[in-house]
Amino acid sequence: MNTPKYIGLISSETSQLPQQLSTGSIQNGYRLKKVLPFEELSAGLAASRYPGAEIVDSLSDIIHDDSIELVLVAGKGSGQPALVKEVMDAGKHVRIL
Repeated sequence: MNTPKYIGLISSETSQLPQQLSTGSIQNGYRLKKVLPFEELSAGLAASRYPGAEIVDSLSDIIHDDSIELVLVAGKGSGQPALVKEVMDAGKHVRIL
């Protein structure tokens, strides 16, 4: 059995991510582990959209988790250069959606 690779998600209310991203689903060998809601996305809404994922309140919770290899940044303002740079400086792969 292959060990899944873990994803961290930084998401706003307006992101158009598929609802299938949950800790119970594996997409191409990746599994959602942590979600950082930002802008207008509340922690409660994030928890309902991404069941089973740990909802965190700090970027450091994602970038200091050695099991997370990929960080998805989604929603309005998702191309914030400082945020993307911080994630990349932590050695994570980044995908801006």
